[in-house]
Order: sequence, then C-alpha cells, then structure tokens
Amino acid sequence: MAAVPKAAAPPSLAQAQVPTRGRAAAPGKVAVPRLAAETPRKRWDAPPACTDQVLRLARELTITPLVAGLLCRRGYSKVEEARTFLKPSLSDIFDPFELTDLRRGAELILGAAHDGRRIVIFGDYDVDGITSCAMLWRFLQRLGARNATTFLPNRMEEGYGLSQKAVERCHAEMAPELLVAVDCGTTSVGQIAWLSAQGVPTVVIDHHALPPELPAAAALVNPQRDGRHTYLASVGLVFKVCHGLLKLLPPEQRNVDLKDFLDLVAVGTVADIVPLREDNRVVVRSGLRQIQRTRLAGLRALCEVAGIKAEPTTADVGFRIGPRLNASGRIGDASRSLQLLKTDDDAEALRIAHELDLSNRERQRLEQTTLNEAQRMLEEEYDPDRDYVIVLGKPGWHVGVIGIVASRVQKQHNRPAIIIGFDETGTGKGSGRSIDGYSIVQGLSACAEHLVLFGGHDMAAGLTIRQENLDAFREALLAHARERLSAELLCPTLALSGVVPASEISESLYRDVQRMAPFGRDNPEPVFLFEGARHRRPPRPFGRNHVKLFLRTAAGEVEALAWGMDGIPIPQDNFNLAASLDWDEERQRVQLRVVDWRQ
Repeated sequence: MAAVPKAAAPPSLAQAQVPTRGRAAAPGKVAVPRLAAETPRKRWDAPPACTDQVLRLARELTITPLVAGLLCRRGYSKVEEARTFLKPSLSDIFDPFELTDLRRGAELILGAAHDGRRIVIFGDYDVDGITSCAMLWRFLQRLGARNATTFLPNRMEEGYGLSQKAVERCHAEMAPELLVAVDCGTTSVGQIAWLSAQGVPTVVIDHHALPPELPAAAALVNPQRDGRHTYLASVGLVFKVCHGLLKLLPPEQRNVDLKDFLDLVAVGTVADIVPLREDNRVVVRSGLRQIQRTRLAGLRALCEVAGIKAEPTTADVGFRIGPRLNASGRIGDASRSLQLLKTDDDAEALRIAHELDLSNRERQRLEQTTLNEAQRMLEEEYDPDRDYVIVLGKPGWHVGVIGIVASRVQKQHNRPAIIIGFDETGTGKGSGRSIDGYSIVQGLSACAEHLVLFGGHDMAAGLTIRQENLDAFREALLAHARERLSAELLCPTLALSGVVPASEISESLYRDVQRMAPFGRDNPEPVFLFEGARHRRPPRPFGRNHVKLFLRTAAGEVEALAWGMDGIPIPQDNFNLAASLDWDEERQRVQLRVVDWRQ
C-alpha cells in the first residue's frame, strides 16, 4: 500500500398451451413463460469466419476447425505452439535457476535446514499464501528439516503480509533464525530491515508488483524483477524453489517426488486467478489429476465436504475448494485452513473441513447481507447516466467480504465498484474492482488527497479512508472516471468463441472443446453461439432465481441451466443462445451453462 498525505413442478405440453403467465402458444408449439424483469443487454462480439490458417492448423493437428479457431484466436496459430498447448508436459517447464536470487534463496534454506536452524515460513491468509506455506513446510519435512514451522498473520488484527505488528509477534513467539516470506514481503522494506537488525535473514518468495525501493532481503525471488514468467503465483514460485532445492542436492539424496506437490500448486494457482499459460497450464493440468489421487488428508476431506467425486475442474477449485480455504482467513483465523493442509490425520482433516464449510456458509451470509444492503443503496442513489463508477460505504460492513461484494456489484452494473466498511472509529477499509479500459489504481492515485492509504493494480485495489472524506472522494473519482470511460466501455461485451447449430450439441462436441482445458485467466471457458435453439418442453424455474431450458438436439434433448436468470424474458422457438458446454457428472451427460439469449 502506498502512503498518502492525510487530508413448482413442470407443466405438461398440454398444460403449456395456456401458460399461467405470458402469452398463449401457437398450436403445436411449446409455450414459454414471458417473465417480467429485463436484463442489461450485452453486446455480442461474434467470432470471425473460418480462415485458411484455421483450416491448415486443423489439418496439421488432426483437430476440428472449431478447436483450431479457438487456438488461433488465443495466440496459438503456429503448429508447434498449438501442439504444445494441447499437450502440456512437465518436461517443458523452465529451469528454476532462471529466476533472479532463486539459487541464493535455495542455498540459504538448504543451509538452515542442514544446520537445524529454526526456519519460519511466514505466509499470507489467502489460498495462494496458505498453499505456499503448506507446500514449502511439507517439502522441508520430507527433506528432514524438523525445525521448520509456519506463521500466518491475523487479518483483522495485523493486516496483510509482513506488517510490523505481525513481524514482531512472529519474532517473539517463533524465534526464527531464517524467515521465509511467501506471497508477501516485496514491499516490506522497513520490516525486513527490522528483522535484519534482530539478526534474522529473510528470503522473500513473492509475485506482487515491485515498489520503487526493494527490501534488503537475503534473497528476493520475484519474477517481476526479471520481466519474465510474471504469470506465476507464489505457490508456483515455491514449486520452483523446491525444484531448485532438489537440484542442489546430490543425486542420491533426491528422494522427494515434486509431482506429489502439484495438487497444492494447482489449488493455489487457480484460486489466485493468475494467467493459465506456459508453466501454469502445465502444473494446473497435472495438478488437477493429482487432486483426485492426493496423499493429503486435508484435500481429500475438502473434496468430500464440497461434493467433488471425479477429477476436479478449475471451476471446482475456484468455486468449491478455494472459497472454503479462504473463508477462515476472511472472517476468522486462516491458521485452520493451513492446519488442514498440514495434517496427515484423516479424522482431524474431516473435522477441520467441516469447520471451514461452516465458515464459508457464514461468509456467504455476510456477503449476501452486505450485497442486499448495497443494492438497496443503489436503488435509492444510483444513476447509470451519471455514475460511471460506484462507490458505496457503510459502518459495520465486514472487511472480509467487501472485495467479493465489489466484484458482484461490478459484474452486475459493468462499471468499476468500490465497497467500503467503516469501523467504530470512522476508519474505512475499501476494496475495488474495475473493468477493462479503466485503471482503478490510477483513479485512486488521482484522488489520493482524500485517502489515508491505497494500493493495487489496474483491475483491483484496496484503500483506507476516513468516513468524513467519503463524499469528496466519490465525487473526485466520478470526475476522473467520466473523463476516461465511454458509454461503449460501460456496455458489457460478450466475446463468442464460435458458432454451432443448436441441434449439434453433443458429448463429442463437449469432449472436443475440453482439449483446450484447463480454463481460466488468459484461456477462458469458450462461450459459443448456438443458433436455432428450440424448446423441447417448457422451461422450469429452480432454486432461488434460476431457470432450466430443455432444448431439442439431433440426439434428443439437452438441458441448459440459466443461473440467476429467472425473471428475464425467455425467447420463443428458433432463438440464439450464448452458452458454454458443461458436464452433468451425476447423470453423465452434456449440458449447457447459459450466459445470454436473444430471439
């Protein structure tokens, strides 16, 4: 952070002829409910026509033009690049010693382990930090370093990373002789100097942006220093450090299999939403398979509690495993999540996994309460023609959920959103999420006179503000955003990955597209334009505000799940559907996840 100067059951087809809401169906057609609410229209960005380059790639690699088109549009138009993308291999990952200071850091860790000195692994409380801690600790245990331990700061009391308060408590309680900071430390100039004054050398393994002045750490492993491999999360860097440790050992002592740790690398990498390319794609693809046969009692318990029975996807990690590991750090003590990944006791692991599940439910409750309150405020105050950025603040909003709420508000309204929770002293902690085309951290910098602290990057940022400065800050940020955002940028764009006749939806189509997996940042799950969709039977609402469509295909029927879209007008027959292909694990068949539709 940069300091700033203070200033009901489905009807039958016969019943569907007279729908209870909407209009009557034409003879022989399935009636479709006409629901009341409207949705902000997305601008559909259709994919380009199939080119000679796409056809050539399809022919060379023996793949369908659909997949070849995806590869070309994502930057893999050369045959060998595309081949490597489709078949990522651990043999292709880069040498760890390419990273500045990694050899030095590995030598320091190995030396301390060999001498029996106390190594404290100081982490962050998010999933990347927790998995980084757990992985390095487990690896050192396998090397025989029994004097290695872990430490996590308390989010509510000590804040993020190597805060002075957390560092002093760590020093007092743990008495480190070597401190290894993972997923934090790059900006901790004063704290690392303080540790050095106490005679404690520090190794930093971190991926965050570099400050103007680097800390005088004994080793600083951060790919931002090299300008290469900056896509790595901290857990990916820890994997590189562990690889470096193995390479420093004599061959006869290399009795640890790095592949055993790919499950943790996959969880931390996916949860941190870093680009899934190059080494990240390799380790995540292998790591997802490793999770299914993991040796970790904690991951087995998490999968059981989360209901994951088959090989997990990135969506399973991002929406089912990650939130449970994150929950304790958001609203309580992240050390429970770390203990889950450290224990080898199945009973303890299952007990902690259930605790984290309860914490996640409480997090969801707090998030929904905050979101509901934010939406009520927007109903009273929000003017889309005026408010190019949304700034909301209220006393009592939990700092552990404001980032999630900011993301939800940003997605709902497709404009930058900042959500601030104020404490009893009038000090507010805020979290912001932005859209393409607007750097939120530059916006905060332009309004620095109204803030106590701020930091972040183009798409996400955090801040501290006094409550009396909220209105002035909002007006200043609105003025800044209006000068840089256009109505076009504020209109959500839906990038379509290909055009497929709805009648051709099939398992083979799903399997074909899965060759592009794992999906994530820089390789998003494809959303296709399914043309000429027709209802086979009436749509059916389910859950709180979802709706299920039943579409005709050449093979019979496919279900299309429209999450959060009950209340949006449903098109009649022969409509276009924007959706991604999904797999119904329980019934072992393909299904769709609807993004948008239009007649």
